[in-house]
Amino acid sequence: MRVGVWVLAVVLLGAAAICVRLGFWQLSRLREKRVANVALAEAMAQPARAFEWEAPPESQVGRRLEAHGHYDERVQILLGPRTRDGSPGVHVVTPLVIGPNRALLVDRGWLYAGDATWARPQDHPEPGERTVVGIAEPIGSGGDWVVVEREDGGTRLLATRRLDRGLKSHLSYAFAPVVLRQLPAPDLPAKPARAAPRPGNESMHLGYAVQWFLFATILVGGPLVVVASRRHRTPRRPEDSSPWSRERPHS
Repeated sequence: MRVGVWVLAVVLLGAAAICVRLGFWQLSRLREKRVANVALAEAMAQPARAFEWEAPPESQVGRRLEAHGHYDERVQILLGPRTRDGSPGVHVVTPLVIGPNRALLVDRGWLYAGDATWARPQDHPEPGERTVVGIAEPIGSGGDWVVVEREDGGTRLLATRRLDRGLKSHLSYAFAPVVLRQLPAPDLPAKPARAAPRPGNESMHLGYAVQWFLFATILVGGPLVVVASRRHRTPRRPEDSSPWSRERPHS
């Protein structure tokens, strides 16, 4: 019986330790989210600086950048599924040609797609020279990245879930290791729908941290409360060894 109690105590303490660790992890995520939100607010408040092809990606990610060129609308990258106000759709990413054999991928925003995979961005062309202002985001590489290709009315559509540097095998020119998420502006067309990046939800991580710490408190404090309440309700037995606890037989 005593062995079982000790095993249960060890299990509960181990579970509580895990909950405490998860709580501190959520607090660290909260700090990271706050730093990212501050950086985003600063980037949105500052004037856009010119995109530099030779600059390292880490010096431009999260910055408000400006690039000049023309869209190569012969190829469109569709990132799905992406929902907007409960409707299925995709994000349209179009190469912005900025020099000989060089392009910067631009996320032009959300477009409705009934199957959340295929849309017709060619119905919303933006010809001619363009000045694009947006927030630079990194392009990853590796992993379980898959792209499906089809042709629609002379336009090559590349459907995928995320951008990857492996796209270079599908394009005829080099592209920068960052994607420019275009910001909304009065002179831009309504479709695709541009949207400014939203600050991360800080309260979510704080709430999760409180929950994990509460779980740890329950795991440790709950059994102690139960044991204390049982001891308080259990009546005391008379001591058998007391000379007053039993009558002496009459001689």
